[in-house]
Amino acid sequence: MSHIAHLAKRLASSWSREDVSEDELNMVRSTLTASEFNVWKQFSVADRRHSVEVAQRFEVLLPEASREHRAGVLLHDIGKIQSNLSTLMRVIATLVGPRTKRFALYHQHEEIGITMLRHAGSHADVIAVLNQTCSAEVAAAFRSADNI
Repeated sequence: MSHIAHLAKRLASSWSREDVSEDELNMVRSTLTASEFNVWKQFSVADRRHSVEVAQRFEVLLPEASREHRAGVLLHDIGKIQSNLSTLMRVIATLVGPRTKRFALYHQHEEIGITMLRHAGSHADVIAVLNQTCSAEVAAAFRSADNI
């Protein structure tokens, strides 16, 4: 049930067309490497906002987190861009499963994101957030921050 609530909240928050603020953008730039930032810029407005919101909640939960872990949190959904699905279609893909090529890409977003970040030269600790091989403390803070 909490998964459905999470999807409903993400859908509701996606209706806003407001992009991240200049201060938030500066935080992203100061956290990510230049190549990671170039990848992050590919996010839609809603995904950029979600990325920053999760990173802000993560920072409150784990203020001593490394730059790499904060970068991983900012980039945790980057593989979703490959499916090129709208937020509504992402909800449908989640509910019906990988029935089409784009829905399958959406369901593989963690693996796709890991590949994208490896190509961008990201540190292993950035990637560890995406594949949940980071410490239990970082993984728990990340999951909590992502569960709105």
